[in-house]
Formats: sequence, structure tokens, C-alpha cells
Amino acid sequence: MRVAWDQLAAAYRPAAISHRRQIPLRVFVILVVVAATVWRPAFHFLVPWAAACIVAQIIEQQALRYFLTRAEPGRAVIFNLASDVLLAVVFGWASLPIWALGTPVATASAIILVSGSVLTALMGAEGCVAAFLAAVTPHMTYMLVLPLTSATRQDPLGAYYLMGVALFALVLGLVFAWSRRTFQAERSARRLAEAQTAAKSAFVAMVSHELRTPLSAILGGAGDLAREAGDARARDKAALIADAGAMMRALLNDLLDVSKIEAGRMSVEVLDFSPGALIDETVRFWRDEARAKGLALDLAGERDLPPWLRGDPVRLRQVLNNLLSNAIKFTPTGRVALSVRAERRGDGWRVAVEVSDTGPGLSPEQVARLFTAYDQLGPDTARTFGGTGLGLSISRDLARLMGGDLTARSPSQGGAVFELTLPMAAGVAPAVAEPTAAPKPPPSVFDRSPLALVVDDHEVNRRLLSHILDAMGVRVELAADGETGLALAGERRFDVILMDVNMPGLDGLETTRRLRLTGPNTTTPVIAVTAGVSDAEREACRAAGMDDWIEKPFQAATLQRVLWRALDPDLVRA
Repeated sequence: MRVAWDQLAAAYRPAAISHRRQIPLRVFVILVVVAATVWRPAFHFLVPWAAACIVAQIIEQQALRYFLTRAEPGRAVIFNLASDVLLAVVFGWASLPIWALGTPVATASAIILVSGSVLTALMGAEGCVAAFLAAVTPHMTYMLVLPLTSATRQDPLGAYYLMGVALFALVLGLVFAWSRRTFQAERSARRLAEAQTAAKSAFVAMVSHELRTPLSAILGGAGDLAREAGDARARDKAALIADAGAMMRALLNDLLDVSKIEAGRMSVEVLDFSPGALIDETVRFWRDEARAKGLALDLAGERDLPPWLRGDPVRLRQVLNNLLSNAIKFTPTGRVALSVRAERRGDGWRVAVEVSDTGPGLSPEQVARLFTAYDQLGPDTARTFGGTGLGLSISRDLARLMGGDLTARSPSQGGAVFELTLPMAAGVAPAVAEPTAAPKPPPSVFDRSPLALVVDDHEVNRRLLSHILDAMGVRVELAADGETGLALAGERRFDVILMDVNMPGLDGLETTRRLRLTGPNTTTPVIAVTAGVSDAEREACRAAGMDDWIEKPFQAATLQRVLWRALDPDLVRA
């Protein structure tokens, strides 16, 4: 029985959402009818009718709120169906005294009132049979009994009226059946599209994860070549490999971001940060590239910003990097300018950042599809400038996730202007910490040859980590899966464990949880080696007992810093 109630509730939910949207329209109709007729004595009955309709509408609104806010409404749907019947009975009652007035116009008005209510119920049912019957049955009953409520019950043409009502009911049923099939086809298509989107997102995430493994080897190998190269030409070649790897990493990050956004799994943080410092650092980062292309890169307004705001500085920097990168890329000569202003809005601020350039500008057609994922401005854009067409799409989605928006326009004098607007709360300066000695840089070689266990299902990753760790003076044992890693960890104590998170069978999280239960490595530092470093993924690593993490693809210097934090100071030689 519970399954039947759940199925009915699921079928009724679209109708409930539609009914909630119709509430303002119904209230408006009730008020207009009363305001237009109440001044005539013959229509004084509409005042108590309107009051009863408002009460019935409040009851329906409360039933809808109760139904739509429950994760499993189940039997709660019966209250909604009852409120639908009550509202239809009360609303349709006005047709009886209107018909009883006996004039042709009054008779037509009563029929129009009931017919309009029937059509409204048809639209609001959203293909749900129960919702349709609950809302339509009272009105059709009124339509049948109207001729029996006054002198018209003796009308010899009454039989023809009943035939017309029967035909109306038949057509109404056929229209509902057609609309039900249409709604079902639309919902099936939506579910299929959502499933395809989820499958695409999962595929992108899987491909990105798999590509990060060889990319880690490329970046790590390029770093080793650069350090070991004996001449400038070899170092230039190593730098070229590293730059190509960094470009691949940026493309992978874009693909992951857009798949998270499409799947609804993208989130933003809220932190205190200095907006002036963030914008100044971002502009300084791009100044060399602009200068190399012969462009001026101007910054204005950063001194007028509030000293501290609350928002997501990482995502804000990502959007600004995309805007400045595009502006420099598409501007052959002239200048790129970033201007920022902040306006006080209540307890918070509205921050507007404008990036303009002197490039070729944008046509109205280009502006219309500028923020479409995977799209490019023209067939030659990808060949000339590269990229995937994801940067601006991701930037606008991030802006909207942060509560703002990103827009574009092309002034008549040429060039393009992108405006990012964000609402932000006022921030608080962090507490000033006591001055401490400058931290020592991580050592290039670790003393006393610490012992590391590398658990990773991919041979390329194991070989890369073994090569890098060996160059750092770290002894290495390798495990190709979680079970093997637990077996090795049960035999001897390690100084540090590098654990791949995403492994078939026993993944890195479960392996770490078991590692923490018993054996000689219950307190050994465990470093997660993962392609995902979102807040949820980091929290999962912490909950499993991991102490730190390193993101794929990584470089030797990053691994070196993480190991330095994890290892006992006695094992480190400065």
C-alpha cells in the first residue's frame, strides 16, 4: 500500500508545483470579480463567496507547502487532493446564484465561470489523473445541475444542453489524455537527457582522472630533465615539455569544472580575503604576458575597495584569470584594462569588475552565444587561439554560483567589455599572529633515508613516485592495490605512506581506515594522492584518517613540500 501512495505522490508532484504557481492568478480573478460586481445589490452574495474562496485557497497553500517540503510525502497527498476538491466546490458555487438571475448574460456568465475553471484544472493537472479528477469533478457536477436550480429545469431544450455537456466532457477527456501523453513524453525525454548528462559528466571525470596519471609522469619527468640537463638547449626542451603539460592540466581542469557544474556538484567557499591584494596580484601575474605581446595592461579602482570582503577568492581569481587571458589573447594591439568599483548595499557590498580591451570587438550574434559551453566565436578561433570554448561558460556559471553575474558587450568604438558583478558581505581582517622565524625551505634530500610506502594501482604512477622519491633520498616500497598495501604495512613500520584514493576494489579511503585500526602504522602520516581536491573530497580524506594530500598531476617540488610537512624533523636534513 505504501508503494501505491508513493507512486501517487510522485505523479501528483508536478501538479502541486503547477497549483502553487496558479495561486496568484486565482486570487487576482476572485478580487476582480468582486470589485467589478459587488456594487450591484444582486451580486452581494459574491462577498461571502470571495471570503470562502480565500479561506479555501489558504488551506490549499498550506497543504501544498506541507507536501512539497517533505522528502517522502506518501499519504500526505490525500490532503492535497481534498483541498483541490474543497477549492473547486467553493469556487464553482458562484455559478449557481449567477445562473439563477435568469438573464441570458447571467446564464452565459455561469457557463463561462465553470468552463474556465475546468480549463484551469486541466492545465494545472500536469497529466496527473487524480489531480485532474479532484479539480474537474465538482465543476462538471455544477455544469450538470445548473439547469435544475431554477425555472430553467422545465425548459424543453434542457436535454440538448445535457447533450452539449456530455460532448464537452468527452472532448475534455480526450484533451486530457493527449496532454497526459505529452507530459509523459516530455518527462521521459528530460530523464533521458539528465541521465545522458550524468553519464557524460562521469565519463569526463573518468577520462580526466586517467589522463592525470600520464600527465603526472610528463611533468615529473620534465622537472627531472630540467634539473639534470647540462646545457641550455636541453633545459629549453624540458621547459617546453613542462609548459605543454601545464596547458594540458589547465584543459583538464576546465573539463572537470564544466562537468561538475552540469551535474550540480560545483560549490563555492566563503572566506575573508583582501580584494585589493587579490586583484593586484592577478594583474601582476598577466603583466609580463601582455608586455611580451606589446600591450598595455592597466588597473584602476583597486585602492577604493573595502579592505576585507567575504567570498570565494579562489573562484574569483579563476574568473579574473579567464577574462584577462581572453582579453590579451584576442587583442592584437593597444591595451587591456581592468577597473573595479564597490558600492555599499546594506550590510554588504556590490563589487563590479570590468575588463575591457581594444580588440576587434564582438558582433551581436557572437555576444548571444559567447557563454555557450564548447562554442567558439568562429571556425578559425580554435586553430588561431586554441582553447576549448569553456572558459567564459565556466566563468559565468561561477559568477552565478557566487550570487552575481557575468555579462559582455561590444561598444560602438570597438573592443569588448566584460563586467563581473558580485554581492559580497563585509569581511574581517584575520588576527595578527605573533612574528615567527621565517620557515625553512624544504630540503632537497632527506636524511637517514626515510622509508615510504607507495600504494597506487597504476604502474606509471608507481614508477614516477619511485623515481622522484629515490632522488630525494627516500627508500620506497611499492604496492599495486589496497590489499597488498595493508599486507606490507602489517609487516613493518613506514615513515610515510603515499596512498592513491581512486583504486579498484579496496580504494584508498577504506585502505586508510583499516590501516588506522591495528598494526605498526596506525599513526604513520598518510598522504592522499588524488585527482580531486574539492572540499567534500578533502573532508572524506580527513575522515578516513589521511593527514595531507597532493593533487594529480603533481611536480617534484610540490611532493617535496608535502613530504617535508609529514616527515619527522629528525629525518630531514636542511
